[in-house]
Amino acid sequence: MRYAQIYFLILALFSMLGCETTPKVDNPVLGPPPPRLESALRQQKLKQNQFASRSKDKKQILEGDFEDSDNPFETPVITASSTSDSSPISLADDSVEDLNDSTVVAMVNGTPLFASDVIGIYDYQLTQAEQRMPPEEYQKLRRALVKRDLKGHIERQLLIHEMKTTLKKEQLTMLEEHLVKAFEEERIPELMQKVGVNSTQELEEKLNSQGRTIYGEKEMFMKQQTAVQFMAVKAKANNDFSREEVLARYKSNIKDYEYPSKVRWQRIRITFSKHGGKEKSIGLLDEVIHKLQAGDDFGALAKKYSDGPRSEKNGQWGWTRHGSLAEPEIEVALFELPIGQVSQVFETATSFQIIKVNDRKEAGHTPFADVQAKLEQSMIAESRMKATKEILENLYAKAIIESMFEFERAEDTNSAAQ
Repeated sequence: MRYAQIYFLILALFSMLGCETTPKVDNPVLGPPPPRLESALRQQKLKQNQFASRSKDKKQILEGDFEDSDNPFETPVITASSTSDSSPISLADDSVEDLNDSTVVAMVNGTPLFASDVIGIYDYQLTQAEQRMPPEEYQKLRRALVKRDLKGHIERQLLIHEMKTTLKKEQLTMLEEHLVKAFEEERIPELMQKVGVNSTQELEEKLNSQGRTIYGEKEMFMKQQTAVQFMAVKAKANNDFSREEVLARYKSNIKDYEYPSKVRWQRIRITFSKHGGKEKSIGLLDEVIHKLQAGDDFGALAKKYSDGPRSEKNGQWGWTRHGSLAEPEIEVALFELPIGQVSQVFETATSFQIIKVNDRKEAGHTPFADVQAKLEQSMIAESRMKATKEILENLYAKAIIESMFEFERAEDTNSAAQ
C-alpha cells in the first residue's frame, strides 16, 4: 500500500505516547495557541464572519476552460476535507481587491495561510487565464478559487498543528525523515512516469515548464501526507465488520436489493397506417400467421414484416421489467406466456402485435453473497467519515481561526480524509 510505512510510523509514535492526546509543551513554539492573537490577518483588517452554507448555484470555471492545458499536475489537494476541492467555483464575489500570492487569507492557530498556499497548484492555468481575462475578472477568479479551496487547507493545517503539539521534537524529526524518503523513493518515480521522463533533471525541466519545481512538489507532498496519515491514525473507525454485522445491515435495507421480474422477448408489429389501414393490414397479418404455423423462424419473420423499432434485430427486446410497457394486455402475456411459445394476436388502436417470450426471471433479491464485499466497504467508509467528522469537530472547537472568507465547519458538512 502506498506510503504504508508512514502510517505505521505514526502509529508507532503514538503508541510510544500511550493514549495521551494533550499537547506537549517541551517546545513552547509548538504549544497551545495563545488566547489572544494579534496576527497579520488582523493587520490586514480581515473579519472573522459566521460560517454559512455555500450557495448551490455555482458555475464550473476551471473544467475545460483553459486552452492547451496539458498540465499533468492538476491533482486535488489531499486534505481532510472531501468537499473543498471538488466543488465548482463561483465568481459571484463582487470584490476585486487584488489577492497577491503573499496575501494572508487565513490564520490557523497562529500559522498564516497565504493565497499561494491555496491556489499555487493552479499557477499554470492561472497564467493562461491572466492572458485571456480582464484584470478585474482575473482577480475575481483568484478569489473564487481561494474561497472554494480554503476550507480543505484550513483542515489540513489543523491536523498538522495537532500532530506538532502531540509529538515530541525527535519524533517529528523521525517522521520528516520518513516523509523525505517516501517522496524520493515513491513520489519522484510516480511523477517521472506520469510525465514520461527518465531523470530528475528532466523532471525538473518539465515541472518548470508548468510553473512548478521538485522542491514545491516535495513541500506539498509532505504536508498532504502528514495530514492524511495523521487522520488515518487518529480516526477511531471500525475497519473490520463481521459477517453477522454486514448481514444485519443487508437485512435492514433489504428493499435496496429488490429487483422486479423481467423478460426477454420478440415482437412482430403490423402498424395500420403503414399498410393502408386496418383492413389491408389484416391480409399481411394472415400471411405472417400462416408462416408461423408452417414453422418459419419468428425472428426472420419479424425482420421481414415487423414495423417495430427492433425489426432489424429480429424483433428482439432486451430484459424488460414488469410495469414498463404501455399495453397492459401485452405486458400480462409477457409474464404469463410459457417461454418459447408464440402468443395470440393482440389488436391495439394502431396495430396488430404478436409476441414470443424467450427468457424470464422472477422478482427477487440480489443474494447477500453478491453484495457482501461492497456493502462492507460502504460500512467502513461510513465509519471513517463519522470518525473523521468527530476529529475535525474537536479540532475546530479548540482552534483559533481567522479567515478572509466564510466557510463551512466540520459540523456543517461531511468531511473525510482522502
